[in-house]
Amino acid sequence: MQSLYHQHRRTRTKLLIKMLRLGITNEAYHADPALGRSVADNLLTTCPAKVKHAMGQPSPSSPALLNGGMIHSAVLEPNLTDTEYGCKPAEIDGNSPRTNAYKEAFAEMEDANPGKRWLPPSDYNMCMEVAASVLQHPLAKNLLYDASSLIEHTGFFEIEGTPCKVRPDLYNKDSGIVLDLKTTIDASEKGFAKSVRQYGYLFQAAWYMTALRAMGERPKQFVFLVVEKSEPYATACYTIANNDIEKEVPRVLEAIKIYGECLRTDVWPGYSDDIKTLNLGGLFTTNRLSITQIADKFRVSRSFVCKVVKKHELEQRKVGNRNMIDIVEFSTALRWENERKSA
Repeated sequence: MQSLYHQHRRTRTKLLIKMLRLGITNEAYHADPALGRSVADNLLTTCPAKVKHAMGQPSPSSPALLNGGMIHSAVLEPNLTDTEYGCKPAEIDGNSPRTNAYKEAFAEMEDANPGKRWLPPSDYNMCMEVAASVLQHPLAKNLLYDASSLIEHTGFFEIEGTPCKVRPDLYNKDSGIVLDLKTTIDASEKGFAKSVRQYGYLFQAAWYMTALRAMGERPKQFVFLVVEKSEPYATACYTIANNDIEKEVPRVLEAIKIYGECLRTDVWPGYSDDIKTLNLGGLFTTNRLSITQIADKFRVSRSFVCKVVKKHELEQRKVGNRNMIDIVEFSTALRWENERKSA
């Protein structure tokens, strides 16, 4: 049996075109064995063996993923929303979902609309309201109707012979803006900063910027358009400094190198066989300082630091006999304090 690498090279050799293309479905994109951002991230945060195992499994599904998919469709590809998503009827001919009559009638609806995904009325309405809120944001209005914006386009490229892929939500060729739509519980600056760290969004930004450059494009800025999933569906836009993104590029290249080696050798190693020493100190203190260190760094009193920490409910981690505070979170809270004083 041929390895994934040889299968992929045989089908890709004549098809690789370094440009973003429309018309490739989301399902076809995810089915393609080229390395995408999510798998690349997993290669670094787990191990190749787990990645290879996941490749042979059905794509995970959940109400959250289904809702997220519909919101993306309603914002970015509204012409396809009615085809791809539907509102599951609250009742059919007076029959509730618990009755056999309803189940039989709904099964006929599913057979008549193969591939359509059905959401409960509450979720369907929420998704449409979230999408409507996003579409009122000035940046969304400007970019979605700009002729130079490429929406849900797919790109295939290679770096050092390793097949890769990318599918930005929106890329505006004139401005160089790469836009990514995110739904979240908390769209505040502090709340979304936590999401960026927790869900690897910095790696995503670095992947997209690296991919577009490899395809000859000139991306200039990565922007998150963020919307909350509860009323009033508040929106916000955030970017990440380009120098922070550039610092993440070596991890992108490392993931590509690992994937290429796995494809060529068809060896997908697990975790290390060596005995490793856990660096717990680094885990808890990275980007964190004690109250005294924070006070010295920002030239404020210890009591003021404690006041800010308590007021903004900043997370404190106990390391030894010291409470350690995230520098970025404290800096953000301090800026808010200064802005309130100025106002």
